[in-house]
Amino acid sequence: MKLVALLGLLVCTPLAAAQIQSLRVDHERGNYSVSMRVLLDVPAAQAYAVFADPRNLSAINPAVQEVQVLPDGELYTRVRACAGLFCKTMRQQQQMHYTPRADGGQILALVVPGDSDLRSGVAHWEFRALGRRTLLDFNAELEPAFWIPPFVGPWLVENSLREEAQRTSSGIEQLARAKR
Repeated sequence: MKLVALLGLLVCTPLAAAQIQSLRVDHERGNYSVSMRVLLDVPAAQAYAVFADPRNLSAINPAVQEVQVLPDGELYTRVRACAGLFCKTMRQQQQMHYTPRADGGQILALVVPGDSDLRSGVAHWEFRALGRRTLLDFNAELEPAFWIPPFVGPWLVENSLREEAQRTSSGIEQLARAKR
């Protein structure tokens, strides 16, 4: 799920405690840079453990339609993302690197070129303890392998990411609470 769902992954919960503190999307020559900070109302180690387990991705966000851990340890996901009337089912294959810590952890995803709807990409999630809550920082550099309307592309990507981030954040919180 990672990049886009994990971008990008993510059904809204009306009483969600997760708070998107900042989201920035920049676009230059077909490449997108994403920077986001989210505050989760669960401990960092639990949030990281839930999100780092690929078996949880569809439960965290229903936009994640398929998840496969490949024999070489790479992760394949199929994610349905929409922004307004523009919807796209994206295939992603990534090399995943997990670094758990007692106070959270980090995940690094590198797009496998040719096996994804992204020409290139790297995404980084960092889960840090903030008292009994989690500060989640997400940063990504992505080059889609499909056409995005140039005049509304950054707006579409930002709005889609904001919706998916809220769904994913709420999903992480719900699953982390259920696994306590």
